[in-house]
Amino acid sequence: FKLWSVAIQAMLKEALNIECNLRAVVESVWFGDAASGNFDLAIGAIVSTLLDPSDYFNAWYGKDGPQNYSFWDNREFQALTAQIDRELDAEKRQDLIRRAEAIMETDPPLLPVSWERINEVWYSYVKGLSPSEYFGIFDIVRQDTVWLDKS
Repeated sequence: FKLWSVAIQAMLKEALNIECNLRAVVESVWFGDAASGNFDLAIGAIVSTLLDPSDYFNAWYGKDGPQNYSFWDNREFQALTAQIDRELDAEKRQDLIRRAEAIMETDPPLLPVSWERINEVWYSYVKGLSPSEYFGIFDIVRQDTVWLDKS
């Protein structure tokens, strides 16, 4: 994130004439500072174990979420996440998710600067890869289901 930080620092200066000092810290310090609110502006990554809003909506945007480092609290959003967690009908659940996303668009808990997209290519004799089932870097590095078949 060091290059991102330098780029954002330059953009803040150029566009808004805001001076800022960068402070690079080890990961353990970053998490401690983020959890205690010891920052004016921080850069980090949202990582989810599941491709499901019930996982990351609550953790990153829930009032008492363990990764809600912006301390964001929107009551309407909190009410929707409780409904999302309980809704079993896929269409109704998707509607609730879109409503929650619309709230975050008008009252953003953070400023997204990028999104990860991973494109994979492999030889036809590599078997067992299922990229459509992957979610994030942790699934991509798992090779326990992969084999070579050059028959």
